[in-house]
Amino acid sequence: MKISYQREFKYNYLIIDPEELLWQGYESQMLSKNQIEGILRFQLRQKDDGVRFYYEITSRQPAARILESRSVRADEIRRLVIGIFGVLERMDVYLLREGSILLEPEYVYVDPDTFRIWLCLVPGLKRDFPEAFSRFLEYLLGSVDHQDKESVVLAYGLYQETRKENYGLEDIKRLLQQEKGRNSQEAGNVTVQRNLERENRQNEEYGTGICEDGKNWLDVWQNKDRKREVQQKTELRSYGSKIQLQEKAAKQKSLWKRWKNHIFHKPGKEEISPARVPKEMIIREDRISSWFPPAEESGSDKGNTILMADQAALYSSAKPGYNKEHQVQTGQGTVLLADFSSETGQRMLRTLGSDGENIPLPYYPFIIGKQDNLVDYKLDRETVSRLHVRIDQVGEAYRIKDLNSTNGTFLRGRLLENNEEAELHTGDEVCIARYRYRFE
Repeated sequence: MKISYQREFKYNYLIIDPEELLWQGYESQMLSKNQIEGILRFQLRQKDDGVRFYYEITSRQPAARILESRSVRADEIRRLVIGIFGVLERMDVYLLREGSILLEPEYVYVDPDTFRIWLCLVPGLKRDFPEAFSRFLEYLLGSVDHQDKESVVLAYGLYQETRKENYGLEDIKRLLQQEKGRNSQEAGNVTVQRNLERENRQNEEYGTGICEDGKNWLDVWQNKDRKREVQQKTELRSYGSKIQLQEKAAKQKSLWKRWKNHIFHKPGKEEISPARVPKEMIIREDRISSWFPPAEESGSDKGNTILMADQAALYSSAKPGYNKEHQVQTGQGTVLLADFSSETGQRMLRTLGSDGENIPLPYYPFIIGKQDNLVDYKLDRETVSRLHVRIDQVGEAYRIKDLNSTNGTFLRGRLLENNEEAELHTGDEVCIARYRYRFE
């Protein structure tokens, strides 16, 4: 069984070559003629070299990709498990076998927001579903935040239940209901405890029961709040005159200081703060030693060399491949203020459009899309998918991968297949949906 991916217009497909599978029969006909909720839409296509299964996965992401950079929570585990149970119940109506489901995290598709689930059902596939379900729960157990007690307890309990001999789905359902009831009871106990603590604090401060004048303690509390407000306003009015006197004294002191500096000012005694040079204007000496003769030592710092205007003009015109986008035009020539070449160590996607912005790439893998909490750079544009593209570094090389995006990723003018990975070189043009960038 071979698995590949293909993009057609605005649709993305997962393609399975059945090979030796006994796929001809009831399951193929039932899947091709019925749309079952929770199962990827199925198409049977005849090719020159055989038959292929096409599953539409447009704008959907596998669980392995979503949980690659984040942990799974207890409520999300419940949604996944309950979603699988719901699919199994609907499959039973169509007399489809549970052993035909691919339960690997790479082929279990999940909505990043709601954790709604879609499963891939392969006609003719025969697998041990209880064992596959146990391995899926083991994967979820490894993806939880081990500081989250509720998530760890739920994931471990479910996994342990599947390791029992001859376990059934009813056992899993019963465990979920027990965990839900226990959590509800704990939440109720916490709420009651907090209410009791608040009442105790109020009783300690204001007393319990009814006051001597027949008023409730809550009325006394409100009266005290009003008295406190009146007291604060009175104090502010009394402090107002003091604040004005302090401000007047500070103003007179400032005037006296300026007058004294004017009278006793002596030329040459004024301290001059050193000029601050932006980091971008500092160029290492070893990078320009071949262009200019060494300067005479005069006690200055030899670690960095600052180019003056006339030297910078010469450097910018002589250095091959200098970056024209970071120059300042002056009456004496062009001054190179910064060099954002690959030698600086950090790569970027430089925008080629007037309405875009540069995308720095400080680490890898680096995911670009518009889904909060799942991407490293949010490109909030209508045509950009929630998880659109990923850039990786393998040794000294770079690679780019389309993440099953709807409107596609172009590399050097070629549209990548969904989930296709390709080499990325310096100067390559990358188009994310319709937004153009250059890899630098």
